[in-house]
Amino acid sequence: MKEAINYTVINDEEERDLLAETAAGSWDAFTRLYALFSPLILHYLHVYLPEKQDVEEIGQEVFLKVWKRRETLITVRSFKNYVFIMARNALNDFLRARQSRLMQQAGYERDYVQPRNYCSDDKLLTDQYEAIARAALDALPEKQRMIFQLRIREEKTIQEIADAMGMSLGGVHKSLQQAIVTLKEHLGRHGVSFTLLLLLVFAGV
Repeated sequence: MKEAINYTVINDEEERDLLAETAAGSWDAFTRLYALFSPLILHYLHVYLPEKQDVEEIGQEVFLKVWKRRETLITVRSFKNYVFIMARNALNDFLRARQSRLMQQAGYERDYVQPRNYCSDDKLLTDQYEAIARAALDALPEKQRMIFQLRIREEKTIQEIADAMGMSLGGVHKSLQQAIVTLKEHLGRHGVSFTLLLLLVFAGV
C-alpha cells in the first residue's frame, strides 16, 4: 500500500493571495505555503532517498530558496509545479554529487561521465530558452539588470542591494518589480514561461 500524504488542497484564489503576500515579505503567508506543500515535496523526495535526514535537508533547502526569491512569486501560476521543479532539480544535484563522490572514492573519477537526465532535443530546447532569457535580461536598463542579478542570482537582500547601490529600500523594490514585469512581458512575447526561465538561468537549474 502506498503511504498516504497529508496534503490540504486550497483553491486558486487562496493560493494567489498567499503567493502575493509572501512576495511582499509576509513570513506568516510563507509558513502557510510551507505547511501546505512541504508534505508533497518531502514525500516526493522520500521516493528516491531512503535517509530521512537527506530528505529533510533537501526539502529545507528548496523552501529556503523559495523564501530568498520570494519577489518572483507574483509571476507563479501554480506553486505546486514551481516548487516541484525546484525539488526535482535539487534532488538531481544531490544525486549527481553523491555519485561523483562515490566514483572518486572508487578511484576512477577521471573515467566518470556525469549522466544526463535529458535527451539531445531537450538540451537544444534548454539552450534556446537560456538564449531568450539572457536576451531579455540584456534588454533591461542597467540599474534594473544589476538589481535583478544581485537579488536573484547572488541572493542579496533588499537592504544589501540598497546599501551597495546607494538607493532607498523602496527604490530597490520598485526597480526589482519593474524588472520582473519587463522580463515577463519579453518572455511572454516569445511564448516562454517566465518561471521556467527563472529556474533555468537564475536559480542554477
